[in-house]
Amino acid sequence: MNEFDLIDRYFKPLDEEIRGIALGIGDDAAVLDVPPGEQIVVTTDTQVESVHFPVAAAPAAIACRSCAAALSDIAAMGATARWVSLALTLPRADPDWLQGFAAGTADAIRSAGAVLVGGDTTSGPLSITWNIIGTVPRNAALRRDGAQPGDALYVSGTLGSARAALDVLDSRDDDPSRQAILARYWNPEPRLALGAQLRGIASSCIDVSDGLLADVAHVARRSGVGAEVVSDELPLLPELVALVGGGRAREFALTGGDDYELCFSVPLDVETKLSQLRLASDVPLTRIGCITRDPGVRVIGRDGRRVPVSHTGYRHFD
Repeated sequence: MNEFDLIDRYFKPLDEEIRGIALGIGDDAAVLDVPPGEQIVVTTDTQVESVHFPVAAAPAAIACRSCAAALSDIAAMGATARWVSLALTLPRADPDWLQGFAAGTADAIRSAGAVLVGGDTTSGPLSITWNIIGTVPRNAALRRDGAQPGDALYVSGTLGSARAALDVLDSRDDDPSRQAILARYWNPEPRLALGAQLRGIASSCIDVSDGLLADVAHVARRSGVGAEVVSDELPLLPELVALVGGGRAREFALTGGDDYELCFSVPLDVETKLSQLRLASDVPLTRIGCITRDPGVRVIGRDGRRVPVSHTGYRHFD
């Protein structure tokens, strides 16, 4: 099977007829119609076997998890995901693997309301690159550089479970706590609806991919501010605490990464709007700290005392 047969068999069926696509899969490039009054938001995310997912992982799970990671960037900008392109490097063209990967791809992009419009395939070590194109109303995108001293700091969902999953990925144990942790690792939920709802409320936003402290530090540097994170306020899955204990769970939440939740700051004078959103949303939103004038990110307890941490998050290169 050559690369053209591969595309026609497994990925061309995902090129649905949908408004906004003037020309999709099958040409040298896609031609897209941008809705009036909107700006394009583009992100690219690469995942590599043995770095981002284990060898011999199920292909559908690899597709869902890797695509969700890319979609999470679109969510953090408050944008609507519309079009997806995929660059896939394969060690061999295995029909069973490709069938599973295509099914996982379909689930991930359809649940986001997006559509596959093109990509590339080549031979080599397994690597997956997603290019997601979204749109957002003009000048309404959420950014990292808008946090102000006094803003409250929030996070969606729960943190730390994906890091804990790394220790039990090969486990055959049916323990409910382990299964709940693995589900959070393999099936992260990009908060696309929440990101759009935060437009006009959040002063800054980022998705939690490198670790909460590392990502809050990105916001702080871009905004020229600092931040305090209260470790006792971190939202933790009960199964995570049951599996590793409270102290380790908080450490994973602070530094583990791969949670793909949204961390955002909110000015105090619009917290009422956020309160209304919290009541209407099925995604938990937890206040975990505040933005400060002093630079740097500090972790404190409820008593205000500083909590030491060994590192802040994941880095590809030291």
